[in-house]
Amino acid sequence: MSNVQTFKGTAQSFHGPVTAIVTVTDGKISKVESDNIAPNTVGKLAIESMQNQMTSGQTEDIDAISGASSSTSNFKKAVEKALAVYRGELSQEDALDVNVLAPTDGGKDKSINRPKPSPARGPVYYSDGLKFDDSADVVVVGSGGAGLAAAAQAAQDGLSVLILEKAGVPGGTTNYSGGVIQAAGTKYQKEFTKYQDDTPEKHANLWLAAGENRVNPELVKDLANGAPKNIEWLADQGIKWSSVYGHCHIPYVKDEDFADRIHVYDGGGGMGQGIVLTQALLKTALDNGAKIKYQAPVVSLIQVVGTKEVKGVVAQTKAGDIYVKANKGVILATASIDHNEELAHDLNAQQCHDLQDHACLSTVTDTGDGIKMGQMAGAAVAGMGGTIDFDNKTGNATDDRVPTMPSIFVNSQGQRFVCEDATYAYTYRAIFQQEAQLGGSTYMIFDEKSLSAKGSVWDKESLEKDLDKNNVQKADSIEDLAELIDVPVANLQNTLDVWNTNAATGKDPEFGRRTGIQILAAPFYVHKNREANLGAIGGLKINVNCQVLDNANQPISGLFAAGLNAGGWIGPYYPGSGTAISGIVHQGRKAAQYIKENN
Repeated sequence: MSNVQTFKGTAQSFHGPVTAIVTVTDGKISKVESDNIAPNTVGKLAIESMQNQMTSGQTEDIDAISGASSSTSNFKKAVEKALAVYRGELSQEDALDVNVLAPTDGGKDKSINRPKPSPARGPVYYSDGLKFDDSADVVVVGSGGAGLAAAAQAAQDGLSVLILEKAGVPGGTTNYSGGVIQAAGTKYQKEFTKYQDDTPEKHANLWLAAGENRVNPELVKDLANGAPKNIEWLADQGIKWSSVYGHCHIPYVKDEDFADRIHVYDGGGGMGQGIVLTQALLKTALDNGAKIKYQAPVVSLIQVVGTKEVKGVVAQTKAGDIYVKANKGVILATASIDHNEELAHDLNAQQCHDLQDHACLSTVTDTGDGIKMGQMAGAAVAGMGGTIDFDNKTGNATDDRVPTMPSIFVNSQGQRFVCEDATYAYTYRAIFQQEAQLGGSTYMIFDEKSLSAKGSVWDKESLEKDLDKNNVQKADSIEDLAELIDVPVANLQNTLDVWNTNAATGKDPEFGRRTGIQILAAPFYVHKNREANLGAIGGLKINVNCQVLDNANQPISGLFAAGLNAGGWIGPYYPGSGTAISGIVHQGRKAAQYIKENN
């Protein structure tokens, strides 16, 4: 008769404590289960994969899964604690205490992936005798939102699809988003907002203005026109749209071109809830016959000598390189240069700054692989230079339903420099420029009356906590404030005098601010602005069919790019929430549709 015993261990994970339940039969692991995992999270996907690997391999010696390294490394710690109970090294009570480590745990997790250079290599040249290990009509590189939209569309259209994913879980950085999507003129916009006559043309006008002559108008107009159709297509995949809101204003964009266009689905809208969208797209793709390989980063394109035509890709696997033939096309969907410091240094100063400041929140597998492979295959790049940045502490100006609290932003000279309630990445571009030009930090200044104003990020209790942590500092006078942040007191005095004079009239003639216009008086509080980064803007140059273009603006046959792997459709700053996912879905679909219609 078998000896079956069950033990538990708990460790602290990103979303809270996670418990591993380990069954040991006759001295060997026979089952690994989990409890307390937050639903609809990347961690849940990865932990389920890890527990299956542990069960089938009868071992806890499984590497953390790339794309969710923090969650899976902590789950592994929980498994090790459960096994320590089995070995008599921990009591069951201690094993369930998140503050107790397993005896073999030194407290440091060496398995967590850190940003690394891109593994991309130069092209492999095609010949009639080249042996392929696999093939598909469409080879999709990356399983973020763009890759999954492409795979779902292609599979629905009857094409064979193989997705090659670098990480151990699907979804990419789209998982960490809110999954919201901008679109104009939809039935949901009419149902949930006052905007009954909005049009894709107005939507395109806003994006073009925000692009500051740095975008391809054809790409922008095509996206605006396609966005409403994509909303309906996603509804067909089971996405249930439940509300629509707007992003904050941009000072130089006409009011008539603004509208509430950000579509939110059930279970979406918050950070990390993009996984609802990616899982829906993955299900559509797989249900229609698509296949996916994980931990298989694509490192090379396979090209015909002299023509640049792409015939397939080379991917790395644990068993070695595999050659995959693309019968009809390769779609690159590996995001931008988010964690690639070398490419950021060369192409995107703001992203380079954010990487040096350790601000990037994108999945660490986003190292610009598709862009680097495209460049080495002769592709041009476009739209480089912007980022998706917002304030790491306050989340200021990410939602037009939440006014900016009474406050001002000042630079290292004590001068105000931007409209503080403009959409977040517009403001953070100005913050980056001020800090780069003047070589000093920028600050948010508010007062005690600000705490009770609508949109306040702090109340008295949370403010006290941040004062204790030195996240916020207090000054009893302008002189003390100037000394605290090391700015010229005369400049700061003048800045506050001008602000308060205008605030008394309820207007901001300097920068056109609309909310939180209120007199500020001592004692003052100051928060140092610090960005959170959700990725770089810019990628391979494409046309409206998502064909990758070379430096002569000619399509590279067989090669497509979508989403943030493509450039030229977002300008020098991110214009507002829902823009990226709108483009990701649209371009993924467009690439797949073009392949279907032209092969």
